[in-house]
Amino acid sequence: MDKKISFPCWLKSLSFNSGPKYMALADAIEQAVKNGSLHSGDKLPTHRWLADVLNVTIGTITRGYAEAERRRLITARVGSGTFVTGKVWQQAQFNVPQKPESTLIDMSLTLQVPAPREEILAETLQMIASDPLRMTSLLDYLPETGLERHRSIIAGWLATLSIHVNPDNILITNGGQHGNMMALQAATRPGDTIVSESLTYPGFINAARQWQTHHIGLPMDEHGLIPEALEQCCLQHRPKLLYLMPSLQNPTALIMPIQRREQIIEIARRHKLLILEDDVQFVASDKRLTSLYSLAPDLVIYSGSFSKTLSGGLRTGYLCYPAHLRERLVMAMRSDCWVPPPLMAEVASEWIESGIAEQLIRWQTEAIARRQKLMTHHLKGIDIQAQTYSFHGWLKLPEPWRAETFVRHLNNKGVKVLQSELFAVGSYSVPQAVRLCISSPDSDNKVQFALETIRDILTVELDPIYRPLVF
Repeated sequence: MDKKISFPCWLKSLSFNSGPKYMALADAIEQAVKNGSLHSGDKLPTHRWLADVLNVTIGTITRGYAEAERRRLITARVGSGTFVTGKVWQQAQFNVPQKPESTLIDMSLTLQVPAPREEILAETLQMIASDPLRMTSLLDYLPETGLERHRSIIAGWLATLSIHVNPDNILITNGGQHGNMMALQAATRPGDTIVSESLTYPGFINAARQWQTHHIGLPMDEHGLIPEALEQCCLQHRPKLLYLMPSLQNPTALIMPIQRREQIIEIARRHKLLILEDDVQFVASDKRLTSLYSLAPDLVIYSGSFSKTLSGGLRTGYLCYPAHLRERLVMAMRSDCWVPPPLMAEVASEWIESGIAEQLIRWQTEAIARRQKLMTHHLKGIDIQAQTYSFHGWLKLPEPWRAETFVRHLNNKGVKVLQSELFAVGSYSVPQAVRLCISSPDSDNKVQFALETIRDILTVELDPIYRPLVF
């Protein structure tokens, strides 16, 4: 047995008194990781050895290890064995630094759920600093595409999302917004026509304006961009790039079905139209549909980021691109910043490899699910589009409300949201709606208060008695 195995210690909490034996084994592993009896890199006993010692079947051990792996506690390496992935971070362990109190509840930005990532980052930086060779690799001038090791880890991460890409076709960026700008510069020239849905991410609207492109917004339905509108636009304007968010549209929170994705790719291929697929928004792994990039890797630039999943401050994103765009992307990166700071990519890579990334995502998924239930409960009967895992919802206002008036009135009540006008492209007729983000407030109580405030304004203050006060 491997010298690192501490069998008598970490199995002390194992009990077969009640429940399935395989679950008891997984619980024992989780408890050992929590209390420090097992550490990152520790090797666990073989299935056969542990089955003999515990007097259970090998199948029980296999199921127990599988459950522990599902919880992101351990990982199996072919030909080497089963190893502990890292420390279990729990909400109860967090010591969140208190921010200055503010009377305004800001629900205007799709930020990751507040969590004390400070402790995790401090431990990670200490680990990196303790390895001189590792530090040296981060202090040299690097290739514009970033370190091959980081790109390989990102490729492995994407593979868990069923997105398979060669590390050589990955460009590390300073977050998703930077990635979108690099894609714009590589795929278009100032004066070119680009298209997107009529309601889209304001950051891309600004990037397209800065790059001096002609940006056209196309009609949408309940599934996103309407294919016939894209076909007509291609015939009339011959655009060079199509920008889409099929996995979770911002701001409408719509999901584009597979058939619609295939229709759009078919149109784009006939008209030699490149597609920029923005997949920065947080989407639960079990809710993902096949990406545009997976359907047409020769036609699609895939833009991703760790901002919504790990930390916005890491400013680490990535582009997956068709091979023929490599030189143009490298030139765009070289002229912009040469290469993003590798330390940030190193932190993201460490969190992925250690299992911290999955633990943060699991905690965030649970928090968002709670807040989505709050929104469903408090805004029952109100027209709002959202997903159970989405950071935001798209609230369509009833008559006679206008978005600008509603936002101003809500702000006076201490809640900040964004109106639909900010997401509109060109002269598109803007719906009377607002985007409200449930992820950014630092407590569920603040989310609940904001939702109750929204409900009261939409129900009580639309009574004829109150209308003169509102308008």
